[in-house]
Amino acid sequence: MNIDTELMFECLMHLNLFYYPVFATCETIMTAAKYNSIIDTPYIFQDGAVVFTKLIAELLKILLFRRLKEERRRIATAIAILLTFVTLGALFYSFFIQWPVLKLEMILNSLTVILATTEVFFGTLDLLPCFQKRHYF
Repeated sequence: MNIDTELMFECLMHLNLFYYPVFATCETIMTAAKYNSIIDTPYIFQDGAVVFTKLIAELLKILLFRRLKEERRRIATAIAILLTFVTLGALFYSFFIQWPVLKLEMILNSLTVILATTEVFFGTLDLLPCFQKRHYF
């Protein structure tokens, strides 16, 4: 079975380019809402730092990949995978450590986990030599 891992990873990064503004806007608004809410959020500054670390890692991933993909494809993919692991760590913090977690936050984070794990999967396959494209010229 021939899988074009480079194309799949490129499509996922392109999808992330359009998903990121929605995700970043909603996460920022929800963090600000938790800061000003009646509900007790004892570690709001730590939660906010994790959210903004996640947003900065995703933004860096998108910008660096788009900048480096033409001249250094494998390095751009490796950097994107490493920054995706930062995002996954922040997402798991949001799922298991952060309290309280809003339902909309759980939904957005679930979608982001799906997107990030498929990026890691296809990005790792793209780096493996057995899945490299064969150029016959």
